[in-house]
Amino acid sequence: MRRTKATALLVLLISLTACTKKPAGKRYELQGEVVAVDSGAHQLTVAHRDIPGLMPGMTMPFLVGPNDEWIFGKIAPGDQIHATLVLGKHAELDDISLTKQSGPISDGTTTFHLPQPGEPVPDFWFVNQNGKRIHLAQFRGKPLLLTFIYTRCPLPDFCLRMSNNFSEILKELHEQPGLDSDAQLLSLSIDPQYDTPAVLRAYGKRYVGDLDPDFRHWQFASGSEEQIQKAAAFFGLSFNQSSGQIVHSLSTVLIGPDGKVRKVYLGNDWKPADVVADFSAAAHG
Repeated sequence: MRRTKATALLVLLISLTACTKKPAGKRYELQGEVVAVDSGAHQLTVAHRDIPGLMPGMTMPFLVGPNDEWIFGKIAPGDQIHATLVLGKHAELDDISLTKQSGPISDGTTTFHLPQPGEPVPDFWFVNQNGKRIHLAQFRGKPLLLTFIYTRCPLPDFCLRMSNNFSEILKELHEQPGLDSDAQLLSLSIDPQYDTPAVLRAYGKRYVGDLDPDFRHWQFASGSEEQIQKAAAFFGLSFNQSSGQIVHSLSTVLIGPDGKVRKVYLGNDWKPADVVADFSAAAHG
């Protein structure tokens, strides 16, 4: 009996140790203000201060590590957090502590705005891969899926994943009767000085393939720095230059046929199939 109890106690201690095991990776101190909470995706969007040795202050979504999921249900936008950002297999927050409802922190780039479903989208205009001026109002009548990229982005979980996801979405839309003609996708570059129409066209060709060789359903565009800053600020994307590389968050937005925000997908954990389902629902009312 004693051996059985001792064994059970040992198993319990091992289980507790496993539950509180620290994630492996390089660790950085992070302080900031919570902008959005997504418990389903285990994610917090945080306007954080400068992280020395890593990145300037900006607004980004972060995964919450398994040791800190207690935070959901207790944390809300406007709260201040102090945490450890762990860069290992994944980038995640660990050792989170929070202070309720303090003053705001600026990310030092743009005024962060998280678009809400039903919010009208301004008629921003850009220049596409053919050197042609386009504006968002011209997409009215059909759903539009919009995201941000830049062609020199080296991170596989950022722009490359967004473009691969869009390629998969385009393929799935073309395979669904009634949706192939409604497919409207737009990738906006946040690097207008480098991403000229010719560069965007060459980049886009790698992703549209034979499905959309004339860019009828998926366009790539950019504009002046001022135009891109305004669009990024409205659509909840923050970016900044750091050591020759653009450090940025991720924001993808589904705009309904009425020109209003239908749904916002922050970060990179969303699935193309889920977006296709949302796109279908938007297209059919």
